[in-house]
Amino acid sequence: MNQKSIIHKNSSKISASFQQKSSGVSLVIINTIAIYYFIKVVEMARQGDAMPAGFGQLVLTTLILIVVAEIVLQAVLTIGVGSASAPTQRDREAAAKAKLNGYRVLAIGTLATFGSVFFDATPFMMANIALLAFVLAEITRFASQLIIYQQSK
Repeated sequence: MNQKSIIHKNSSKISASFQQKSSGVSLVIINTIAIYYFIKVVEMARQGDAMPAGFGQLVLTTLILIVVAEIVLQAVLTIGVGSASAPTQRDREAAAKAKLNGYRVLAIGTLATFGSVFFDATPFMMANIALLAFVLAEITRFASQLIIYQQSK
């Protein structure tokens, strides 16, 4: 076995559209940063304050992390692929179905946020319930999009 055959056997290329790869990258970014954020929120919630010190800074840091990570990783993906191809009809249909799934999660989360008023939730808790709903909606949207792509092969 020579070196060329070893390299050929070990090299693998992901055969997915740019939109699929982009959704996968976004899913990883959102999951990773959401875990960071909610670990910090749990620590803050243990303080017992209605609005813990440093919460505004945490929100700002998290938003900046998401924006910078998305810009950098999507740019790297675009450079790696060569160019972003135009979405196909399959891509548009998958995105539309995934957005509907994400919207449903967001609607339930919005109702949960309003419902938390009846349980004497602090503004800190209400803000985090709303943010959790948004994050879960985004995760649902990206994950649904990838699942729909796989099912439509």
